[in-house]
Amino acid sequence: MTEKKDRRDFVKSVGSAAAGVLLGSQIVPARVTPLARRRYAIIGTGHRATGMWGKDLAERYKNEVEFVGLCDKNPLRVEAGRKLIGVECPTFTNFDEMLDRTKPELVMVTTVDSTHHTFIKRALEKGVNVITEKPMVTEAADCQSVLDAEKKHGRNIIVTFNYRYAPKHEKIKQIISSGEIGRVTSVDFAWYLDTRHGADYFRRWHRLKSGGGSLFVHKSTHHFDLINWFLDADPVEATAYGALNVYGKNGPFRHTNCRTCPHQTKCPFYWDVTKDARLTKLYSECESADGYQRDGCVFRNDVDIYDTMSSIIKYSNGASLSYSLNASMPFEGYRLAFNGTKGRLEIRDHERQPWEVTRESTAFLSKNFGKHEELDMPQIKGGHAGGDDRLRDVIFKNAAVPDYLKLPSARAGAMSCMTGVAARTSIEQNRPIKIADLVKV
Repeated sequence: MTEKKDRRDFVKSVGSAAAGVLLGSQIVPARVTPLARRRYAIIGTGHRATGMWGKDLAERYKNEVEFVGLCDKNPLRVEAGRKLIGVECPTFTNFDEMLDRTKPELVMVTTVDSTHHTFIKRALEKGVNVITEKPMVTEAADCQSVLDAEKKHGRNIIVTFNYRYAPKHEKIKQIISSGEIGRVTSVDFAWYLDTRHGADYFRRWHRLKSGGGSLFVHKSTHHFDLINWFLDADPVEATAYGALNVYGKNGPFRHTNCRTCPHQTKCPFYWDVTKDARLTKLYSECESADGYQRDGCVFRNDVDIYDTMSSIIKYSNGASLSYSLNASMPFEGYRLAFNGTKGRLEIRDHERQPWEVTRESTAFLSKNFGKHEELDMPQIKGGHAGGDDRLRDVIFKNAAVPDYLKLPSARAGAMSCMTGVAARTSIEQNRPIKIADLVKV
């Protein structure tokens, strides 16, 4: 996969992509080259922004980050977010006003997925480098406009693919790149979301294609990026199938939201948001300003995304991916296997399940006409299996990592989200969709 090489301006702002190095199953501490404090602002002050990109940065990256502004369309939420983060910077409901008054060097975009492109392009136009949550965009036209804007304005974009930085995924990358199983011919990848995590997407704005572009875009962009990165290849074509089998119109009853629902005692998906003080402050106590209910009913009739999805993706190196995502499972995790000309690498990953496991990740390497062995996989604690901390160290502390862990670019963001858009479009149009027909990178 060819990505933009000249990112020197962005490196000056956020650090080089050159945090620790994985040797065997251990992380060797990274070399850190201090940078001057960066002027940093956030647009969209919800759960993700105020946590990983807010409070955590304010507490652990004080020497690297100066919060200069927070912005959200909801005036109650932006003030609640500021208090949760614990900073004294000004708050705004107008993005342009924040940019003009605070002059940030970096903007973090954590709004509703379908609005990412608006704020990314506006920041680039103002000469500000951008960090954006995945997916970078949710529609093909918006993807092209973001790529064109980055090129036109000479600024840069990082897409926060933290799963790349999980040490267990780095180990997989090393094995595939070493040629241990030969040339990869096909990949089997099944991701399972349980009835706690999976259901939550159907409570929120993600339940609408107009918000998150479907789980093929919002959630699967993580997974497609991993495969693009593991294979060092571009997705070429997608054929997909999808259905709504559990949520939305399939429910035996429905209401607007859980707090006022008359079916609480008989609904297996009933969830009391008021037991989470943080979410209550960010959403329930702010909904009078915009009407957004964080504890929406998973059976609402307006749900128009799929909870059961599968696809076949062709790659530029001749490999193919067989992928599935199910959002109503009794456990959470994934099964992943790479089939090569010399053998097979299989990974079983447990994120949450109602039984005991001795290891979160287990991998097996089988050689054609040779041995079968269980590999020692890194078992690292922390958000996204340690990926969150390593990604932030690379961005904000200039931590050194191998070249294959350089900061993910807008091109990487495009290749992942357009794989999801192609899959979604394939379902809608009942035909294979070529990535090159969606975007020119």
